[in-house]
Amino acid sequence: MELLVVVIILAILASIVVGVVPAAANRAKRSSFATTLSVVQSASDRFYAESNAYPVKAQPAAGSQAGELDMAATDGLGNKFLGGYLQFAPNSNPTDLGLKAADGAAVYYGVTATGRVFATQTAPTAGAWTTGTIKVYTQDKVDGSLTLADIW
Repeated sequence: MELLVVVIILAILASIVVGVVPAAANRAKRSSFATTLSVVQSASDRFYAESNAYPVKAQPAAGSQAGELDMAATDGLGNKFLGGYLQFAPNSNPTDLGLKAADGAAVYYGVTATGRVFATQTAPTAGAWTTGTIKVYTQDKVDGSLTLADIW
């Protein structure tokens, strides 16, 4: 009888753990994602201070456009963004970042005209985004509650 009680208690505890672990793992992924965005923001700011331009494929126009982050960008002194300012390429796999793969197969990183770094699962067109309605993630909001128009 005592063994049955122990088995029941263990089963209850196991069911609690099984429900909590995936949620905790997702929170950890989102926290790591926010940290990555913060590091990319800092690297982008330093790049801008050296070259008076953002490390993007197409320089963004104020209030209406954001440029895709260009890892191969070089500053005025010939220093590369990736390897010089940023020591690692940000992860582009949505599930690794705690995002839904159904929202997009990859994560793209960009910079607004005001220098705000963001990530989105919407691919850019010709190195830029011009639609303010796309969902974006920033270092302080990785829950997907912002649109590009919110951070222009």
